[in-house]
Amino acid sequence: MSSDNESELRRRAVARSHELLRRAEQGFACRMPVPVFRFDLRGRAAGQARIAPGRTSELRYNAALLLAHPVEFLAQTVPHEVAHLVAYQVFGRAIRPHGREWRSVMALFGVPARRCHDYPMEDLPTRRLKRYAYHCACSTHALSSIRHNRCRRGQRYVCRTCGQPLWPGRHPAGAAVGADRGGR
Repeated sequence: MSSDNESELRRRAVARSHELLRRAEQGFACRMPVPVFRFDLRGRAAGQARIAPGRTSELRYNAALLLAHPVEFLAQTVPHEVAHLVAYQVFGRAIRPHGREWRSVMALFGVPARRCHDYPMEDLPTRRLKRYAYHCACSTHALSSIRHNRCRRGQRYVCRTCGQPLWPGRHPAGAAVGADRGGR
């Protein structure tokens, strides 16, 4: 698809989000925060609401899914994520992500309260995480690139079998590779 089409779809997603926020302001008689919109999600997640006290809220959308399924995305995903923002604003922090408060916002929007999307994912590009060898006293483990980067920043993982810390590299005795078992 052309970048003009992508830009138009992004504009429509932002406009739909603002429309739903105005509807929530009328329905709940309170002021809604204006979030930052980002189209940087990848993978299987269609959307994400980031809400932190004292910070600007963010609504993040998956541009590839918006392009692949624009009608469904604007009808279901955008209201789903805006409802998280509204539920937090109206009912506070101590609510379940898809609990009755969130469902009441979805009802106000006139959208079925579904937790997950069902977009076909076969045509979308997928990302494979690289694996890194780490070892403990008993074996070698394969940590994902995410955990490897956390280790580089000081995070420590231990083996679930022997309880020893994981260290970069293969086990000196050539023990079998575990499947990312070092997740504590």
